[in-house]
Amino acid sequence: MKRNILIAAFLVVLALGVVLSFKRSSYPENSSGEIRHFKHARIDEVIRFKNGETVEEYFDRHIHAPNRPELRLSIQGISEENRSSSPEYLEGMLLTHRVQSGETLEQLAEHYRVTPYQIRKRNNLSSCDVLKEGQVLQIVPGEKPAYRIRPGDDLAKIGKLFNVEPQRIMRLNHLESEQAIWAGQKLIMPLPQQKIDTIMETADRQKQEEIQRKKRYERELLARLTRQKLARQRREAKARAREEKARKTKARKEKKARLERAQRVFKYAGSKKFKHKIRVSATAYTSHRSQTDSTPFIAAWNNRIRPGMKIIAVSPDLIRKYGITNGVRVKIAGLPGTYVVRDKMNKRLHNHIDIYMGTDRRRALRWGRRRVVMYW
Repeated sequence: MKRNILIAAFLVVLALGVVLSFKRSSYPENSSGEIRHFKHARIDEVIRFKNGETVEEYFDRHIHAPNRPELRLSIQGISEENRSSSPEYLEGMLLTHRVQSGETLEQLAEHYRVTPYQIRKRNNLSSCDVLKEGQVLQIVPGEKPAYRIRPGDDLAKIGKLFNVEPQRIMRLNHLESEQAIWAGQKLIMPLPQQKIDTIMETADRQKQEEIQRKKRYERELLARLTRQKLARQRREAKARAREEKARKTKARKEKKARLERAQRVFKYAGSKKFKHKIRVSATAYTSHRSQTDSTPFIAAWNNRIRPGMKIIAVSPDLIRKYGITNGVRVKIAGLPGTYVVRDKMNKRLHNHIDIYMGTDRRRALRWGRRRVVMYW
């Protein structure tokens, strides 16, 4: 039993020694540069290089690294030693490149054997963006010519875009049917990557131009609708102004007509024939027993009256105050001709006249009771 325990302990120590020796050989002490790499679901590790050692030499010492597709590298710029190095050892790996001073997108694309469009597309850059020192880019060297499917794409649409038959795309990508694709999937295309990038850049530019055209059309449409609305509002305002002007003109004309009528009525005030005027209440009466007495054709002062005569009766206060008595000729506003005072009214009435209508009772009822101006 003790012998088995000692053997197991010896094997554990031996395994630890092998692991430690492997780590010491992987990270030499006299290093001058470093590349940070990490694997999926593991903590970051650091690869240390010897003085003047390139990426190819490092992979020659650790030949297992290029065959591990899950390996990711983080490179601090393109050094003078590895600037001319071929990235064949790095093909298929996802690199995280930190931009150094003076590096351009074209230089990185040439070094990693990709196109500038692939770098811009993977890092969501536009053609107007400029690289900045310290900026981190993701690059896959030697990436195969491929097209990333966008939402709404199908094989017929993709084939028409690149002028390639959909069956050929299916054979290259081992697709069983045209529906076996999804947004974000990469399709290998039988075209050079430069041509694919050119077509995509042209399509993106046309799409942006179409979006700009739509926005410009919407702005013009909104402006046109706004102008039409303002024009309609101006027309309505002008129509309202015309109606208001017509209403005011009509009211002014009516007022002017009333004033003219009043002037025609009051023109007797300044004549030599009539020098006085007074506003009185005017009613009408006829030669009927119900309205006078038993002698309807005999008035006050023993005056005999008959239908057709223009005579009036006045209240006693007008006789007493103004001298409008028997035989005085008067003018009543609104009635043609002149009237003569031939009768008087009951003493209980004041400032009142009674116009004689003969025997026309209906005319007297139509006249009723009015306020009129009387001249004498």
